[in-house]
Amino acid sequence: MIQLIQPFPSPLDRAHDWREGDAVTAVDGQPVEDMLDLYYYMPHGEKMTLTIASRDGAVNSVAFEPYALDKVMSCFAAMEFKTCACDCVFCFIDQNPQGMRPSIYVKDEDYRLSFLYGNYITLTSLGRRGLERVIRQKMTPLFVSVHATDIDVRTRMLGIKRRIDVLAILRQLVEGGITVHAQVVLCPGWNDGPVLDQSIADLFALHPGVETLAVVPVGLSAHREGLTKLDPVTPAIAAATIDLVGVWQQRCRELADTTFVHLSDEFYLLTGRPFPPQDQYGDFAQLDNGIGLTRGLEQAWREALLERAAHGKLPTRPVTVMTGKLGELAFAQRLLPALDRPGLPKVELVGVENRFYGASVTVAGLLSGGDIRRALAELPAEPVRDILLPPRMFNSDDLTLDGLDLAAIAADQPHRLHIPDEEGLIDFWSAMG
Repeated sequence: MIQLIQPFPSPLDRAHDWREGDAVTAVDGQPVEDMLDLYYYMPHGEKMTLTIASRDGAVNSVAFEPYALDKVMSCFAAMEFKTCACDCVFCFIDQNPQGMRPSIYVKDEDYRLSFLYGNYITLTSLGRRGLERVIRQKMTPLFVSVHATDIDVRTRMLGIKRRIDVLAILRQLVEGGITVHAQVVLCPGWNDGPVLDQSIADLFALHPGVETLAVVPVGLSAHREGLTKLDPVTPAIAAATIDLVGVWQQRCRELADTTFVHLSDEFYLLTGRPFPPQDQYGDFAQLDNGIGLTRGLEQAWREALLERAAHGKLPTRPVTVMTGKLGELAFAQRLLPALDRPGLPKVELVGVENRFYGASVTVAGLLSGGDIRRALAELPAEPVRDILLPPRMFNSDDLTLDGLDLAAIAADQPHRLHIPDEEGLIDFWSAMG
């Protein structure tokens, strides 16, 4: 049921006499669990009948215009999401330092978040009822953390006692019309080599239902006291993984005209190996997993520069780009050459070491405000720079992991700080004058 947390505004409140604590229990006779059910069962362009349970126990049915529902969404309680019961050996949330805002420590494991926002889930708590609902309501695509199709390996990696056959669940999902994007967090000695090879084979057998598979390196912070010892993905391991995955990529293209399995940019940056051509990334479905980000930005920036040059509106002001150590590699190897053309001002590159999580964490999105302030303090005061910061290090409230906003980062230092959209960086840079 969906609880009301505040009275409806007039005139809806007078018309229906709903009060805080009342709840919608059904739409046109269909029981509702949450807002997704409400939208799913809502008729198009017709009145719907809501069953309402009052605080005093009375149950009433009310005819309601669907268009009016959008006006009162804030009156309903937010959906409560399920949390993860796994104890994954690689879980990055367990590697957070203490003292951060509470939301940082929340481990979600909810198919609704996967459907709505692309959050990865293990399917360990889906259950029969959840599986049937996903298929019935066509909650597609879902994003699934597979890690290994070998049941014993996956059970150990997830830190669970119950042996769950993820392939059996995936098979039911794809047979029910659900598209799945899968991922493997590569942990050397656990799920690389032959285990990875078998996982790719098993998941490709479910293509096109399993549409893509992302392989990303395990992230290891400096805050792993008491946690399972894990080895990092070294350049040598990255190279071996590129070789193994490359064989599968070629095979998948020959058999199904799709690359299917993709490696995160870090593998190529660690080894200096060339990135795959842009057309092998398809529609960049795993972009948030770091799959094809460098190649996509390179292409977008080249196209934007060509368009700007055609209209005589190229950037004119020098800028300084601050990014993580991995981003520094991406800029040095691929992105700065894309910006190297006659008439463009200088782009200064500053790679920032992550001291919040430790130097082994190199992605820009995990830099803290303190890391940036430390890097700013190391720059000379003159000349005053226009500094572009990574947008991925800020959340939806424009706060960094350590709770700083742009004003707090910029305080007491002379430089001008900016947060550009990554893909629209050229337009942003040009608009600076």
